[in-house]
Amino acid sequence: MGKVAKGVSCSVQGCSDKAVISLASANVAKYLSVSKSEKKAYLCREHYKQYKKMSKHERELERARFRL
Repeated sequence: MGKVAKGVSCSVQGCSDKAVISLASANVAKYLSVSKSEKKAYLCREHYKQYKKMSKHERELERARFRL
């Protein structure tokens, strides 16, 4: 059982909602205010939506790199 299933809260400063996903904090810190010192960043539904919108271009480029 992971931390998300146990009910860890969102890692974004000022948010106390329950997390729905965990991602590498180095990637998330580029777009949201999370601590880089942690290994994982835990995001609630709203912040995950924001992260996906902000990082869409970068993720598309990463996928295209593997198609070649």
